[in-house]
Amino acid sequence: MTASEYVAIIALILSVILLFRVFSLQSRLNDLKSDVERLENRAELTGTSVSSTIAPPAPHIPDAEAFEEINERLLLLIREGNKIKAIKELRTAKGLSLKDAKDYVDHLEKR
Repeated sequence: MTASEYVAIIALILSVILLFRVFSLQSRLNDLKSDVERLENRAELTGTSVSSTIAPPAPHIPDAEAFEEINERLLLLIREGNKIKAIKELRTAKGLSLKDAKDYVDHLEKR
């Protein structure tokens, strides 16, 4: 075999390897496109935008009217820069989960 035949065989092997790689990448790209379409469809069904920056609604707190007294205390703590203390007091006073208490304090802070 001559050197040119070796070069031709190596080029053929590399071409086949590259072809398989292109097909693999195309398959992954199609999968990603279908995932994006699925997420967009889910967002349309819930009435939200994927890139939406709208603030979430206030968290659901049972007996929110009874919270008026504690709301004043929480707002005072928030204004003083003691947001963590406000969350702790709310959890202690009303027995809320950490997430619910944080969401409630965040809502009060934005209000």
